[in-house]
Amino acid sequence: MSSSGPASALTAERETWRPMAFGFKSAKGIKDPVCEPLWAGRRTIADVRASGVELHDEVGDSLEGFADLRAAIKGSSVARELVIDGYLLPAPLRDTVGAEALIGDESAPTARQMLLLGGGGTNRRKEELRNAEERRVRLTPEGPTAFMAVDLLWLDGESLLDVPLLERKRLLDSALVDHELVRRTMIVRPPVEAWYAQWRALGFREFAIKSANSRYRPGTASDAWTTQPIPRR
Repeated sequence: MSSSGPASALTAERETWRPMAFGFKSAKGIKDPVCEPLWAGRRTIADVRASGVELHDEVGDSLEGFADLRAAIKGSSVARELVIDGYLLPAPLRDTVGAEALIGDESAPTARQMLLLGGGGTNRRKEELRNAEERRVRLTPEGPTAFMAVDLLWLDGESLLDVPLLERKRLLDSALVDHELVRRTMIVRPPVEAWYAQWRALGFREFAIKSANSRYRPGTASDAWTTQPIPRR
């Protein structure tokens, strides 16, 4: 196949991918849901190639630095090529997001959350913007940083955007192994009330509800995904 063929075009397209944002549908409206804790971190796309690992933020800007993390992601990859949706977090990585990590990130202004979440025209959207701002963490390119993987978008030359979420999660489990700086998030099936106390004890304030059959549409907000505060009791 020539370098100008469909495969080449798809490879070029993946360089423009941005994370899919949460929609504003009620959790009751999500069909066949799976749930996971909502990480307080910097949403990032990690593009693993033979030449190394590229990192892009939620608006598609390339992130510089994070050399140790790039090496860790590359070393954790079992496949030749991966595109992973996840969160940058302070290292060492713990299964927690304590309050000390919930610091506003001055390098990521509110306008970025507005772009990611589709603006603040409703009370629900304004609440989502406030919650997104609270989930920001301050990270420096030279500082210790970890990566929490939540989704897999590309595997060895094949786009997974039209693959159902649960299958993408299964492929992620087989394509990425745990490392001191790299982990895969947990997922659970409803009912999730039994997890509330544990998640709150670990520092989580919200959790994500996603349709098990949802497809991935980069750079859009999906009605198949939503977030919900973890009740205090």
